[in-house]
Amino acid sequence: MKKNIRRSESEALVQRKALLHHMENLSFDGISCKNCTGKCCTFVANSMQITPVEALDLYTYLKDEGRWTSDLKERLYTTIKKHRLDQDVPGNGRRSFMRRYYTCPFFSQGGKGCSIKPEFKPYGCLAFNAKQEGVKDGEHCGSNLEILESVDSEELTDLNAQLSETLGFDWIKKDIPSALLDLDKALYSLS
Repeated sequence: MKKNIRRSESEALVQRKALLHHMENLSFDGISCKNCTGKCCTFVANSMQITPVEALDLYTYLKDEGRWTSDLKERLYTTIKKHRLDQDVPGNGRRSFMRRYYTCPFFSQGGKGCSIKPEFKPYGCLAFNAKQEGVKDGEHCGSNLEILESVDSEELTDLNAQLSETLGFDWIKKDIPSALLDLDKALYSLS
């Protein structure tokens, strides 16, 4: 990759530290996603979008783990096509952006759940948790907006803007599969 466009695990962890600490505290209180079906990761409830920095962190993790393969790229393309993430949604003129629902390509049914290490998960995924014990099918879950907003900083905003400019992105946030494929394409064109 040209210009060494990547962040180390410690850099990626800086923004996720408060989110991971919050999840750890919930776990100490017996609140976790361990026994849930993972509905929040499927097309029923998932509309997760990520920033260029989150995409870079996830992409770097996948590359370092040897998971950025042609099979994974095919799964990302399949997710985009299946859930029509590449098609414009006609709007009523009042909304400039509309969230699209899709099953996350990193979600595995059953006890495994998400296959991404927490240190590299999107911020929104980390902030979305059960709000009480015993959640089994996505009931009583939601985003902790206060902790999510604490992640946002001027430094992170600047980093996203610099990355977008360097890579020629015209988006601020995008669904996970599209963001990763855009990043791969942009990095390839820089090399």
